[in-house]
Amino acid sequence: MKKLGLLFVFVFLVISTVLAQGWAPPASSETTRVQGTLQLQNGHIVLVSGSTVYFVPGLMRYIGFIDGLREGAQVSVVGYTFNNVIRLTQLTIGGREYDFGSNNPGWSGQAGGWCCRGGGHMRGGGGHHWGGRR
Repeated sequence: MKKLGLLFVFVFLVISTVLAQGWAPPASSETTRVQGTLQLQNGHIVLVSGSTVYFVPGLMRYIGFIDGLREGAQVSVVGYTFNNVIRLTQLTIGGREYDFGSNNPGWSGQAGGWCCRGGGHMRGGGGHHWGGRR
């Protein structure tokens, strides 16, 4: 019984370690700029560029904080692409540029602030603090 309990603890620790790693782009990857229209599909925000649909995880949390972030908005996105998923590092919408940096907490689990160059600081750097860690 003790051996079975130790086995469960070991398996739990291994699974926790793997899940805590987060997703990171390969070291040799470069950022890509994609322009298109935001749409809501299956409850997720996607970027449609021509006939290609890119899933943009983490963008949903900024609805209401970024002016113009709504369905049908024309945007330009800079980020890492992997299997039609964009790890967002920069968003340009309505002439304003929002920098999400490489420490996007939605991907890496690390605390990283972001600010918008067009409308003042949103998080980090001395502006308003919206919770979380600096």
